[in-house]
Amino acid sequence: MIAGPLLLLILPLMMAGVVYILLRWASLSALLSVGTALALGVAVVTLPLDQPVRPFPFWGRGYQIALGEAVTFFGRELVLEQADRMAMAFLFFTSAGLFFLAWRVTPHSLLFPMGLGMLSLLGGALLIRPFIYAALLIEIAAAFSIFALQAEGQMPTRGGLRYLTFTTLALPGLLVTHWLLERYTLTPDETGLLSMAATLLAISFALLLGVVPFHTWMPAVASDSVPLASTFVLTVSNGVIWFLLLDFLETYPWLSSHPRFESLVFTAGLVMVVVGGLLAPAQRRLGPLMGYAALVDSGAALIALGMNSRLGLTLTLLSLLVRPFGLALMATGLSGLRARNGGDDGLDALRGLGWKAPWSTAALIVGGLSIAGLPVSAGFTWRWALCRALASSSPGVALFLLLAGASVMAGVWRGLSVLLVRPRSPEDRSAVSSGISGGTSEGWLTAAVVAVAILGCVGVGLFPQVLAPLAARLAEIYTFFIP
Repeated sequence: MIAGPLLLLILPLMMAGVVYILLRWASLSALLSVGTALALGVAVVTLPLDQPVRPFPFWGRGYQIALGEAVTFFGRELVLEQADRMAMAFLFFTSAGLFFLAWRVTPHSLLFPMGLGMLSLLGGALLIRPFIYAALLIEIAAAFSIFALQAEGQMPTRGGLRYLTFTTLALPGLLVTHWLLERYTLTPDETGLLSMAATLLAISFALLLGVVPFHTWMPAVASDSVPLASTFVLTVSNGVIWFLLLDFLETYPWLSSHPRFESLVFTAGLVMVVVGGLLAPAQRRLGPLMGYAALVDSGAALIALGMNSRLGLTLTLLSLLVRPFGLALMATGLSGLRARNGGDDGLDALRGLGWKAPWSTAALIVGGLSIAGLPVSAGFTWRWALCRALASSSPGVALFLLLAGASVMAGVWRGLSVLLVRPRSPEDRSAVSSGISGGTSEGWLTAAVVAVAILGCVGVGLFPQVLAPLAARLAEIYTFFIP
């Protein structure tokens, strides 16, 4: 009998070592990474939790997999529950998509082995009990991300080190919170312990989620790191933080019933939206623009959570499901443009490059459209629903959300106008003409991969019923908002 939780953690860690050895063979390492993530995602979704199964008929009886069986690992219990099941599926499928894009964009990146290693650690953070020990695994995963974020042959990036610093700063608060809650169980009359624990939890999750003024790691990670690796941090790693926050709220209902919970979360999200909306259009580089766009999206998700309702929780979960579409496309476009411009993503240096890299330009624009929450994009499926929900109760907040989305799109439009500048000199016009007539340097396979990603993003925007019911079913698992 093989315990499912242990298999979900050991297999990606073992494959990380194999992929690292085979990293020089780009297609093989990418195939193994995508296949591992997809296989685990399918297993999490399809295998039952209440009974062991034998995946292959020719396996012996002792090789059955019990996905829902709890296992003790180094004195800590690992258990896969229904809510964790959906969270794990999100991690695996999102990672598979990022590995697929990295196959053509950054084929020799350390994202493949380090991403698999981070999947093992982040999955363990969701499965370990009690939840407080997840902080240690998240810290180790943040250390792993340093290697994935840095480009080949370069020193660790400033953004990666800053991300590790903020994660480390959040660790003591989570550990002290665990001690305070254990002490409260022994002395329930000391209600002040709950207030202290709530304050430490708020600060710790503010550091991990990049709440203003702890947001500086988000644009820094997107600015000087491998773009798809930074997207991995902003979607997969950040998604684990969100699911852990929901697990804390489910385990300790007094947190969501705190009289200041709604106002605190709502205000934090609004500040993130305002700051991101103000700074996004002012960026002179595309990397920081992606980081501030992610800041706006995270702030909008916090506003939805601050609604303190089932609808708000559904919209928060839907935002986690659709965010990878926009950020992955922006990162793909940013990687392609940087690769053809010596690593420089400044607007002045990108002038006219869109004619030589049309698919990278298209990926950047469609991804920015999605993060901005504009129609015919994946991000529109939840952003418009949030604005409609806020229109009656908080019209000012809804207006700020719309303006922040417009600001992000203004920054993307500014980049597009620079990329599509017509060359003036005869030499540049000749180069552009030969590039258009003879094809681009991106290659047909890269174009096909980017086209599939764009179609996926637009398809989710046109058919929101693909992911919206899934978010609604996932929201029903949590009961902390039920009166």
